[in-house]
Amino acid sequence: MDWDHLRVFLATMRTGSLRAAAEALGLSHPTARRRLGALESQLGLQLFERRRDGLHPTVEADTLRSAAEDVERAVHALGRIAQAADPALRGPIRVTAPNIIATDLLMPDFVEFQRRWPDIDLRIDISYQVADLDKREADIAIRAVPVGKLPAQHLTGRKAATAYQAVYGEGEHWIGWQGEHEDRPWIRGTAFPDLPLRGAFNDPALQRGACAAGLGLSILPCFYAEPMLQRSGTPRPHFDLWVLVHPDLRRSPRLRAFRDFIVEAIARHRPRLEGAPPAA
Repeated sequence: MDWDHLRVFLATMRTGSLRAAAEALGLSHPTARRRLGALESQLGLQLFERRRDGLHPTVEADTLRSAAEDVERAVHALGRIAQAADPALRGPIRVTAPNIIATDLLMPDFVEFQRRWPDIDLRIDISYQVADLDKREADIAIRAVPVGKLPAQHLTGRKAATAYQAVYGEGEHWIGWQGEHEDRPWIRGTAFPDLPLRGAFNDPALQRGACAAGLGLSILPCFYAEPMLQRSGTPRPHFDLWVLVHPDLRRSPRLRAFRDFIVEAIARHRPRLEGAPPAA
Protein backbone atom coordinates (compact mmCIF):
# COMPACT_ATOMS: atom_id res chain seq x y z
CA MET A 1 0.00 0.00 0.00
CA ASP A 2 1.32 3.40 -1.01
CA TRP A 3 1.67 5.86 1.89
CA ASP A 4 1.21 8.79 -0.51
CA HIS A 5 -2.26 7.47 -1.33
CA LEU A 6 -3.14 7.26 2.36
CA ARG A 7 -1.92 10.83 2.88
CA VAL A 8 -4.41 12.06 0.30
CA PHE A 9 -7.18 10.02 1.90
CA LEU A 10 -6.51 11.45 5.36
CA ALA A 11 -6.16 15.01 4.11
CA THR A 12 -9.45 14.70 2.24
CA MET A 13 -11.17 13.36 5.35
CA ARG A 14 -9.83 16.28 7.39
CA THR A 15 -10.52 19.08 4.94
CA GLY A 16 -13.71 17.74 3.38
CA SER A 17 -12.44 18.64 -0.07
CA LEU A 18 -10.08 16.98 -2.51
CA ARG A 19 -8.94 20.36 -3.78
CA ALA A 20 -8.19 21.57 -0.23
CA ALA A 21 -6.39 18.29 0.49
CA ALA A 22 -4.22 18.72 -2.61
CA GLU A 23 -3.36 22.28 -1.56
CA ALA A 24 -2.48 21.18 1.98
CA LEU A 25 -0.16 18.48 0.64
CA GLY A 26 1.42 20.62 -2.07
CA LEU A 27 -0.03 18.49 -4.87
CA SER A 28 -1.94 19.32 -8.02
CA HIS A 29 -5.64 18.54 -7.98
CA PRO A 30 -5.32 15.86 -10.72
CA THR A 31 -2.50 14.14 -8.81
CA ALA A 32 -4.53 14.05 -5.61
CA ARG A 33 -7.56 12.71 -7.49
CA ARG A 34 -5.45 10.03 -9.16
CA ARG A 35 -3.94 8.89 -5.85
CA LEU A 36 -7.30 8.73 -4.13
CA GLY A 37 -8.69 6.72 -7.05
CA ALA A 38 -5.72 4.35 -6.91
CA LEU A 39 -6.34 3.74 -3.19
CA GLU A 40 -10.00 2.98 -3.80
CA SER A 41 -9.05 0.55 -6.57
CA GLN A 42 -6.45 -1.14 -4.41
CA LEU A 43 -8.85 -1.56 -1.50
CA GLY A 44 -11.82 -2.42 -3.67
CA LEU A 45 -13.88 0.14 -1.77
CA GLN A 46 -15.61 3.42 -2.51
CA LEU A 47 -14.30 5.86 0.08
CA PHE A 48 -16.18 8.98 -0.99
CA GLU A 49 -19.48 9.70 -2.66
CA ARG A 50 -19.18 12.33 -5.38
CA ARG A 51 -22.11 14.71 -5.07
CA ARG A 52 -22.81 18.13 -6.49
CA ASP A 53 -21.89 19.77 -3.20
CA GLY A 54 -18.56 17.89 -2.95
CA LEU A 55 -17.15 14.68 -1.53
CA HIS A 56 -18.83 12.83 1.30
CA PRO A 57 -17.03 10.00 3.15
CA THR A 58 -18.68 6.62 3.06
CA VAL A 59 -19.14 4.32 6.03
CA GLU A 60 -16.10 2.41 4.80
CA ALA A 61 -14.00 5.58 4.87
CA ASP A 62 -15.04 6.33 8.44
CA THR A 63 -14.14 2.77 9.40
CA LEU A 64 -10.68 2.97 7.80
CA ARG A 65 -9.75 6.39 9.14
CA SER A 66 -8.50 5.22 12.53
CA ALA A 67 -6.25 2.55 10.98
CA ALA A 68 -4.90 5.07 8.47
CA GLU A 69 -4.07 7.46 11.31
CA ASP A 70 -2.18 4.66 13.04
CA VAL A 71 -0.12 4.26 9.87
CA GLU A 72 0.44 8.02 9.77
CA ARG A 73 1.76 8.06 13.33
CA ALA A 74 4.07 5.14 12.59
CA VAL A 75 5.45 6.81 9.44
CA HIS A 76 6.13 10.06 11.30
CA ALA A 77 7.79 8.15 14.14
CA LEU A 78 10.01 6.30 11.66
CA GLY A 79 11.06 9.60 10.12
CA ARG A 80 11.88 11.13 13.50
CA ILE A 81 13.95 8.13 14.58
CA ALA A 82 15.86 8.09 11.28
CA GLN A 83 16.56 11.81 11.59
CA ALA A 84 17.80 11.42 15.17
CA ALA A 85 20.15 8.64 14.09
CA ASP A 86 21.95 10.86 11.57
CA PRO A 87 25.23 11.92 13.27
CA ALA A 88 26.13 14.60 10.72
CA LEU A 89 25.84 18.33 11.37
CA ARG A 90 24.22 18.88 8.01
CA GLY A 91 20.78 18.85 6.46
CA PRO A 92 17.59 20.81 7.10
CA ILE A 93 16.16 22.02 10.39
CA ARG A 94 12.57 23.26 10.32
CA VAL A 95 11.92 25.82 13.05
CA THR A 96 8.55 27.36 13.85
CA ALA A 97 8.37 30.62 15.81
CA PRO A 98 5.99 33.56 16.30
CA ASN A 99 6.51 36.26 13.72
CA ILE A 100 7.86 39.04 15.93
CA ILE A 101 10.12 36.66 17.86
CA ALA A 102 11.78 35.54 14.64
CA THR A 103 12.02 38.90 12.90
CA ASP A 104 12.59 41.39 15.73
CA LEU A 105 14.43 39.35 18.34
CA LEU A 106 16.23 36.31 16.95
CA MET A 107 17.04 37.09 13.31
CA PRO A 108 20.70 38.04 14.02
CA ASP A 109 21.04 34.78 15.96
CA PHE A 110 19.60 32.74 13.08
CA VAL A 111 22.15 34.37 10.77
CA GLU A 112 25.00 33.65 13.20
CA PHE A 113 23.93 30.02 13.48
CA GLN A 114 24.04 29.65 9.70
CA ARG A 115 27.54 31.15 9.66
CA ARG A 116 28.79 28.69 12.26
CA TRP A 117 27.15 25.64 10.68
CA PRO A 118 26.98 26.35 6.93
CA ASP A 119 26.03 22.75 6.10
CA ILE A 120 22.83 22.99 8.14
CA ASP A 121 19.90 24.37 6.15
CA LEU A 122 17.84 26.48 8.54
CA ARG A 123 14.20 26.78 7.52
CA ILE A 124 12.13 29.26 9.54
CA ASP A 125 8.33 29.19 9.52
CA ILE A 126 6.84 32.28 11.16
CA SER A 127 3.39 31.53 12.47
CA TYR A 128 1.17 32.10 15.49
CA GLN A 129 -0.37 28.66 14.89
CA VAL A 130 0.99 25.80 16.96
CA ALA A 131 2.90 23.41 14.69
CA ASP A 132 2.35 19.70 15.38
CA LEU A 133 5.76 18.24 16.18
CA ASP A 134 4.26 14.74 16.26
CA LYS A 135 3.37 15.09 12.58
CA ARG A 136 6.78 16.61 11.78
CA GLU A 137 5.29 19.96 10.80
CA ALA A 138 8.47 21.32 12.40
CA ASP A 139 11.59 19.89 14.05
CA ILE A 140 11.93 22.57 16.72
CA ALA A 141 9.30 24.96 18.06
CA ILE A 142 10.04 28.29 19.72
CA ARG A 143 6.78 28.92 21.52
CA ALA A 144 5.28 31.74 23.53
CA VAL A 145 3.49 30.04 26.44
CA PRO A 146 1.38 31.82 29.10
CA VAL A 147 3.50 32.63 32.15
CA GLY A 148 3.71 29.73 34.55
CA LYS A 149 2.06 27.26 32.18
CA LEU A 150 3.73 24.19 30.71
CA PRO A 151 3.71 23.34 27.01
CA ALA A 152 2.58 19.93 25.77
CA GLN A 153 3.89 17.51 28.39
CA HIS A 154 5.15 14.87 25.97
CA LEU A 155 7.56 17.33 24.31
CA THR A 156 11.13 17.89 25.48
CA GLY A 157 12.28 21.44 25.99
CA ARG A 158 13.60 24.29 28.08
CA LYS A 159 12.17 27.59 29.16
CA ALA A 160 14.67 30.16 27.93
CA ALA A 161 13.25 33.44 29.27
CA THR A 162 10.12 35.40 30.16
CA ALA A 163 8.95 38.27 27.95
CA TYR A 164 7.37 41.33 29.56
CA GLN A 165 4.79 43.74 28.17
CA ALA A 166 3.80 47.31 28.96
CA VAL A 167 1.45 50.09 27.92
CA TYR A 168 2.80 52.32 25.13
CA GLY A 169 1.67 55.51 23.44
CA GLU A 170 -0.45 58.42 24.54
CA GLY A 171 -3.96 59.68 24.09
CA GLU A 172 -7.46 59.03 25.36
CA HIS A 173 -8.21 55.83 23.46
CA TRP A 174 -7.12 52.21 23.42
CA ILE A 175 -6.19 50.81 20.04
CA GLY A 176 -8.39 47.78 19.52
CA TRP A 177 -7.25 44.34 18.48
CA GLN A 178 -10.59 42.82 17.48
CA GLY A 179 -13.29 45.23 18.54
CA GLU A 180 -15.26 46.48 21.53
CA HIS A 181 -16.93 43.22 22.49
CA GLU A 182 -13.76 41.11 22.29
CA ASP A 183 -11.35 43.67 23.77
CA ARG A 184 -13.31 45.17 26.66
CA PRO A 185 -12.52 42.27 29.10
CA TRP A 186 -8.74 42.80 28.92
CA ILE A 187 -9.16 46.58 29.00
CA ARG A 188 -10.93 46.26 32.36
CA GLY A 189 -7.75 44.70 33.77
CA THR A 190 -5.54 47.66 32.83
CA ALA A 191 -4.71 50.88 34.63
CA PHE A 192 -7.09 52.70 32.25
CA PRO A 193 -10.24 50.52 32.31
CA ASP A 194 -12.67 53.27 31.30
CA LEU A 195 -10.93 54.57 28.20
CA PRO A 196 -12.88 54.01 24.96
CA LEU A 197 -11.65 51.78 22.17
CA ARG A 198 -10.75 52.90 18.67
CA GLY A 199 -10.34 50.67 15.64
CA ALA A 200 -9.32 47.03 15.29
CA PHE A 201 -5.69 46.30 14.41
CA ASN A 202 -5.22 42.55 14.81
CA ASP A 203 -1.45 42.21 14.41
CA PRO A 204 1.48 43.42 16.56
CA ALA A 205 3.00 45.27 13.59
CA LEU A 206 -0.29 47.10 13.01
CA GLN A 207 -0.59 47.92 16.71
CA ARG A 208 2.95 49.26 16.86
CA GLY A 209 2.49 51.33 13.72
CA ALA A 210 -0.85 52.76 14.85
CA CYS A 211 0.60 53.57 18.27
CA ALA A 212 3.64 55.29 16.72
CA ALA A 213 1.32 57.35 14.50
CA GLY A 214 -0.54 58.63 17.55
CA LEU A 215 -3.80 56.69 17.37
CA GLY A 216 -3.79 55.83 21.07
CA LEU A 217 -2.55 53.37 23.68
CA SER A 218 -1.43 49.81 23.06
CA ILE A 219 -0.08 46.94 25.15
CA LEU A 220 2.94 45.40 23.45
CA PRO A 221 5.95 43.23 24.32
CA CYS A 222 8.77 45.49 25.52
CA PHE A 223 11.38 44.04 23.17
CA TYR A 224 9.09 44.76 20.21
CA ALA A 225 7.89 48.24 21.18
CA GLU A 226 11.16 49.82 22.29
CA PRO A 227 12.88 52.07 21.47
CA MET A 228 10.28 53.10 18.88
CA LEU A 229 7.52 53.79 21.43
CA GLN A 230 7.38 55.56 24.76
CA ARG A 231 6.53 53.27 27.66
CA SER A 232 3.80 54.18 30.15
CA GLY A 233 3.82 52.23 33.40
CA THR A 234 5.72 49.23 34.74
CA PRO A 235 6.35 46.16 32.56
CA ARG A 236 4.57 42.96 33.56
CA PRO A 237 5.28 39.31 32.64
CA HIS A 238 3.55 38.44 29.38
CA PHE A 239 4.68 34.99 28.20
CA ASP A 240 7.43 32.42 28.66
CA LEU A 241 9.62 31.49 25.71
CA TRP A 242 10.17 27.75 25.35
CA VAL A 243 12.36 25.87 22.90
CA LEU A 244 10.74 22.48 22.24
CA VAL A 245 11.60 19.30 20.35
CA HIS A 246 9.92 15.92 20.01
CA PRO A 247 11.47 13.34 22.41
CA ASP A 248 12.39 11.11 19.45
CA LEU A 249 14.64 13.91 18.12
CA ARG A 250 16.27 15.11 21.33
CA ARG A 251 19.54 13.27 20.56
CA SER A 252 19.81 14.46 16.95
CA PRO A 253 23.21 16.22 16.78
CA ARG A 254 22.11 19.02 14.47
CA LEU A 255 18.90 19.67 16.41
CA ARG A 256 20.81 19.63 19.69
CA ALA A 257 23.30 22.12 18.24
CA PHE A 258 20.52 24.49 17.24
CA ARG A 259 18.54 24.03 20.44
CA ASP A 260 21.51 24.77 22.69
CA PHE A 261 22.54 27.72 20.54
CA ILE A 262 19.11 29.36 20.46
CA VAL A 263 18.43 28.81 24.19
CA GLU A 264 21.68 30.63 24.99
CA ALA A 265 20.79 33.37 22.51
CA ILE A 266 17.37 33.94 24.08
CA ALA A 267 18.97 34.04 27.53
CA ARG A 268 21.31 36.81 26.31
CA HIS A 269 18.23 38.78 25.24
CA ARG A 270 16.69 38.51 28.71
CA PRO A 271 17.28 42.17 29.73
CA ARG A 272 15.60 43.37 26.54
CA LEU A 273 12.76 40.87 26.98
CA GLU A 274 12.19 42.11 30.52
CA GLY A 275 12.03 45.76 29.46
CA ALA A 276 15.48 46.99 30.46
CA PRO A 277 16.39 50.33 28.83
CA PRO A 278 18.40 49.96 25.61
CA ALA A 279 22.15 50.31 26.03
CA ALA A 280 23.40 53.81 25.27
